[in-house]
Amino acid sequence: MSLPELSLNQATTRPYALPETAAALVESGIGWIGLWVDPIQELGVGPTRALLAESGLSVSSLCRVGFVADKQGADLRTALDDTRRALELAHELGALQLTFMAGALPAWDRDLRAAEHRVRDALEKLAPEAQSAGVRLALEPLHPLFVNSRSAVTTVAQALRVIEPLPHDAVGLLVDAYAVSWDSELRTSLQAAGPRIAGFQVSDFALPLPLPENMNGRLLPGDGELDLARLTADVVDAGYLGPVEVEVFNDAVWALPLKEIVTRTRSGFDAAVTHRLTLAQKKETGA
Repeated sequence: MSLPELSLNQATTRPYALPETAAALVESGIGWIGLWVDPIQELGVGPTRALLAESGLSVSSLCRVGFVADKQGADLRTALDDTRRALELAHELGALQLTFMAGALPAWDRDLRAAEHRVRDALEKLAPEAQSAGVRLALEPLHPLFVNSRSAVTTVAQALRVIEPLPHDAVGLLVDAYAVSWDSELRTSLQAAGPRIAGFQVSDFALPLPLPENMNGRLLPGDGELDLARLTADVVDAGYLGPVEVEVFNDAVWALPLKEIVTRTRSGFDAAVTHRLTLAQKKETGA
């Protein structure tokens, strides 16, 4: 098994501008970045493309669009149009995939299967444009804690059910270790997903979660209790060969100097993922 490359998702350095983050990544030897739409719009598409070309950074993902499960009518049309524009942007920046969120289970319809159908219908409408752009839409399951606020899709198996009839080159999955590590059927689901895995993200987990925003409890690799090396090995064994993003939402991390965030991301990933995978490989081969 080849060792995965590290990508830093821009959420991890949220308070800092893209040019600053790009310079810090280059200095640290990280060659991949996961971008977000809003900072690109602030900087401008042209300057962003120039920055990427100058720095040599490659784009592992563009975040994030969708949120369609709880939308109808004009709101749904707006969400679809936003996704179409983001597909064009992802194409211009050479992003491997565009993160697509299912959206919340709405109060007006608590039927999960109905929500799945709404998500599938939206992705089906968008698939031809994803194919034209050469960018995969990557549906990301989230932890059930967020089913009524962010995502009616909470497992890899459920996400596979949603996208099963859709073209592989247009629609895949984004596997987030923090969001799906709780699932006892995860390894089986990853094997079933195989080439439909379009991206992989890691961050660490520990209790208690912060209030009122539970999402901001994500920790840097190695700072929590997840077996990120095992989770990464399972994703790689399923056939995923792309970069692994570290995506952290955490107020304490965001308060750190930029260089410290990037340095700790690099060292945490190396210790919690790369080093442990290397040791496991040596143990298996008897080296």
